[in-house]
Amino acid sequence: MNSKEKVKSARRFDGCPVTETSAGIPLKEVYRPADLEGMDYRKEVADPGEYPFTRGIWQNMYRGKLWTRRVFTGLGSTADTNKRYKYLLEKGASGLYCFGDTITHQGIDPDHPLARGYAGVSGVSIVCLKDMHALFDGISLEDVSVSFNNPSMAAVVVYAAFVAYAQNMGYDLKKISGSILNEPIHLVYSMYETNAKPLGLAAKLATDVIEYSIKNTPRWHPIAPNAYDLHEKGANAIQEMAITIAIMEEYIQRMLKRGYAVDEFAPRVNVFGCACDMDIFEEICKFRAARRVWARTMSEKYGAQKPESCRLYLSVHTSGNSLTVQQPVNNVARVTLESLACVLGGLQSFDPAGYDEGYYILTEHSALTSLNIHNILAYESRVASVADPLAGSYFVEWLTNKMEEEMFKVINKINDMGGAIQATESGWIGAELDRELIREQQEIEEKKRIIVGRNEFVVSKEEEVPIMVGRDRPLEEQMATSEKRENEIRRLRETRDKKKAKDALTTLGEEAARGEAHNLIPLIMTSLRANATLGEILGTIRVANGATYDPYEVLHGQI
Repeated sequence: MNSKEKVKSARRFDGCPVTETSAGIPLKEVYRPADLEGMDYRKEVADPGEYPFTRGIWQNMYRGKLWTRRVFTGLGSTADTNKRYKYLLEKGASGLYCFGDTITHQGIDPDHPLARGYAGVSGVSIVCLKDMHALFDGISLEDVSVSFNNPSMAAVVVYAAFVAYAQNMGYDLKKISGSILNEPIHLVYSMYETNAKPLGLAAKLATDVIEYSIKNTPRWHPIAPNAYDLHEKGANAIQEMAITIAIMEEYIQRMLKRGYAVDEFAPRVNVFGCACDMDIFEEICKFRAARRVWARTMSEKYGAQKPESCRLYLSVHTSGNSLTVQQPVNNVARVTLESLACVLGGLQSFDPAGYDEGYYILTEHSALTSLNIHNILAYESRVASVADPLAGSYFVEWLTNKMEEEMFKVINKINDMGGAIQATESGWIGAELDRELIREQQEIEEKKRIIVGRNEFVVSKEEEVPIMVGRDRPLEEQMATSEKRENEIRRLRETRDKKKAKDALTTLGEEAARGEAHNLIPLIMTSLRANATLGEILGTIRVANGATYDPYEVLHGQI
């Protein structure tokens, strides 16, 4: 190049090409007072802490209590995860997040023929009561909330094991706090589908957890439907929240059929686990609109009287789908922006994804980075100083109203089909998710949706800013953990009191055959104390309800 030649920017006069939100809502160039004409502030927005909770569920929001600062955690053995928990608590975490491995989610044990090599590889393996003792060794459950990511039928066993452990350790169950996803309906669209069927039985077990919890663990949220998975399977922001609310109506109606008044259980079934993606204003308005939709549904449709019944708690794992394996350092910026949207949207808790999530579960380095995104937002940025600081923006209020309107359209359509189970089994929800997934992929391929480093602003691998990605431990070590788990469970079966375990499972099976109204949590806890395992307990319940012992039809009973 001639020394006098200049490098020119081809983008100097670029304008923003985006004319709609990620969900396809058309956007004007500017919003004015006329766009909010006729809006009643007291009825549609109101102050923070006031119905319909558009601006947040607490009057002083983060001045009163910062959001719970969690980090995605689930490493191999329970001892490994326990060590990571203690590290994160020392660095400022105020809540613990427990992600089960693939085997746990699928409701089978580590020594199942199809489980070989998988136990403890993609999360922590939890299949018996002893695992809970190892997982929380040296950690006070009264000083930290625990969130379990177990959305399948396995959730009923994980919850029962956690409660049994808390009792064994002498904790006051009224003081322990946290949540468990415990929602199987949405899993029909995931790799864990086999452990969500039959859907009627899966929903019954989830309802057992709700019923037992409102009586015995009143600070616990016994169901936190996983809107995040719907998002990662293609749902746009509107569908993500609308389908989730429609799913929750299934459990509201089941609890009403069991004879409970809505205000007896609604204050504890109001946590959603959702995603937060890169369309910042759409995500903020998604959270604001979802709170309003939930409040109006509980009050106007179900007659809830208590304000607590109408409050929607929102918990987020920022979008793993938005992260790239290309230029992974850019993921720090993405996760930070999504985390900022969580705060501006008034969430109660969230865990920022790891910048290396495109490669594997968080390493110690990426976990600390995610935790410090929390800390920087909370203590340096001052964005937590004012409740719902974006309220009153013509654009924000208009988009909130529009998203509420669109959410109700989806909810009403599902209800017209007979509810979430019917809409799922008919294939309608799956088709809607597929349609959105295809649309998003087409937009990326046509560069209507720019992903830096993936379809634009691409650099070679050699030019990437170096950042540590990969695994905390070699793959060989992780495979050894899996083999160790297999051996531990085999040894448990060999050394336990076989008659005691058999008797406990027999009694559980007899009770499980008696139908919807018979809560199985107490007998599941008895079985766990007899050293029965996750796979054995679920297998016994499945057989009692006319299903196969093993969801994969490989095993036919252990005892």
